[in-house]
Order: sequence, then structure tokens, then C-alpha cells
Amino acid sequence: MEYFHDYDYIYLRWIGFQSDEEIHSSGERILLKFKNHKCKKILNDNRDVRGPWNTASTWTSEYWFPQMVNAGLQKFAWIFPENIFAETSAKAAMPESLTIRKFKDFENAHNWLIK
Repeated sequence: MEYFHDYDYIYLRWIGFQSDEEIHSSGERILLKFKNHKCKKILNDNRDVRGPWNTASTWTSEYWFPQMVNAGLQKFAWIFPENIFAETSAKAAMPESLTIRKFKDFENAHNWLIK
């Protein structure tokens, strides 16, 4: 997790297999950092995620995203993984919203955030 000051967004890079516990604890840390920086945008990079994490997708969609929106989230660029199991989990966690967009690469996700 890194704050990109020049672009005013938080960059999240997820790597490997993700457990429910890791997703929940990371989600809470992300929410805190997001509130502390008072930024409105996140680039969520899942290109290196492996395997499913679908048991945490409900928590992400029904708890975490609403908390982020309440904290001021306006744009969430989500780079989806190529791993089919990880992609299926990401799709299940992604609520219908104009705030959240799916991307296949960093450049397009970044460019959408900074517009």
C-alpha cells in the first residue's frame, strides 16, 4: 500500500493467495489510510493475485465498499488478475457502481483515475 502524492490516490498491490483474515485486516488498514490522506481515489492492482478468495467477497462488497464510499471514495480502479479463480472472486466482490471500474492494465487504470 502506497500513497501516490502527485496523483492523490492510494495504490494497492495484492500478491499471491489471499485469506479471509488477510483481506479483512488489510481492508481495515486501507480504510484507515484512506481516511488519513483524505484522498478520493484508489488503484487496486490484483494482477498478481493467485487462487480464489470468494469467501471474503461478500464482506468486501457489503461492508468494505460501503465504508469506503462513506469515507469519500469517488473512483476505484480495479486491475483484474489473469488467474480465472482470482478473477471470479474479484467479480463477486465488485458491487455495481459508477465509482468502480474494471481494467486489465495499469496504464488505463491510472489514466482513468487522474482524469
